[in-house]
Amino acid sequence: MTAVEFGLIAMPFLCLVAAIVETALAFFAGQILDNAVSNAARQLYTGQFQAARPANASAKETLATFGEAICKSRVTLFDCRSVKIDVLNMTGKTNYAPPSPIDATSRTWREKPTKFGEQYENPGSNDIVLVQAAVEFPVFFSFLNPGTLANGKRVLQSTVAFRTEPYQ
Repeated sequence: MTAVEFGLIAMPFLCLVAAIVETALAFFAGQILDNAVSNAARQLYTGQFQAARPANASAKETLATFGEAICKSRVTLFDCRSVKIDVLNMTGKTNYAPPSPIDATSRTWREKPTKFGEQYENPGSNDIVLVQAAVEFPVFFSFLNPGTLANGKRVLQSTVAFRTEPYQ
């Protein structure tokens, strides 16, 4: 009788343990992403990043450099080279709500109105800046995570908003 009871309880119990472990890993990876984006955004906040940026650098090159600042000396649970970043200068805009990095209908990275991960609007002194970063994170038990991307992964996202310092 004990073996039958264990057999009935074992599968739901193991599913619960798996869900807890997967949720904890995703939460921990999200915290790592949040800390990394916040630390890298400080360089924008103080103007250090803008001063070090070559004047003729393209948006793609600039975002790659900013991505390196995010990944610098970090232990991550995700592929740091695949982090997608948008740096938006919100000064003078009336809508501060950024579009989602994911297209809800196709469950892929956003392509319209702009492609996510390719926008860099150089912030100046006293500008309002929005930094959005997102990365795909593997899902180990897909039956426990129905809201994943079309490729079966989930998205970890971090957003930082601030006003830059009055630097020269």
